[in-house]
Amino acid sequence: MPKLNLGSGPVQPEGWINVDGSQRAWIASRLWWLDAIMVRLRLWPPTEFNRRTVIANLRKPLPWSDASVDCIYMGEVLEHFTQDDGRMLVDECFRILKDGGTLRLRVPDNAQFWRNYLRDFDAAHSKPRHEWTEEHTRWVEMFFHDICVRRRLFGSYGHYHKWMYDEISLVRALERAGFTQVERRAFLDSAIPDVKQVENRDDLIIEGRKGANQGHPS
Repeated sequence: MPKLNLGSGPVQPEGWINVDGSQRAWIASRLWWLDAIMVRLRLWPPTEFNRRTVIANLRKPLPWSDASVDCIYMGEVLEHFTQDDGRMLVDECFRILKDGGTLRLRVPDNAQFWRNYLRDFDAAHSKPRHEWTEEHTRWVEMFFHDICVRRRLFGSYGHYHKWMYDEISLVRALERAGFTQVERRAFLDSAIPDVKQVENRDDLIIEGRKGANQGHPS
């Protein structure tokens, strides 16, 4: 029962094919001895990446054949792709899933993020003008400084956010790819029995199914 954990990061459970394309994953899986030396010298921290980690560039066609995978989990991955690259990746997931297979995506909730901003703005705005502060702008600073700005050298390892999703846009992204029974799911509530091995936090979670004997929409 092939199960893919795409963009796995440090979440590397047994029984899953853990796939990552980061520089650290490449070193830890292919130059594991060098990684061990660097950790021993305290030049970088220990990692869960190991020699079983599969290296793949998720911006290219996935290295699995059509209808060969039972389920796919992607946690905090899709937001690191442009909208077009993300669409291609979801299409690739549809291609390699078996009929009846499940795709589960977890991303930051864009709607909730800006609700937080509006909550703090409304709280500040309701006060007399002489009591106004700019505390609410911390959400704007977080968006542009920590989330969506590409940092130089190794500041973000290139993993800044390139798109953001809400429930509507993510559901539609899966439906456009051909998935059915697409719906928002609660943390650890999944058609994937052992999802708890790969899902370690709550957020916007959408799950869809590749229908039996269903082709890709034209």
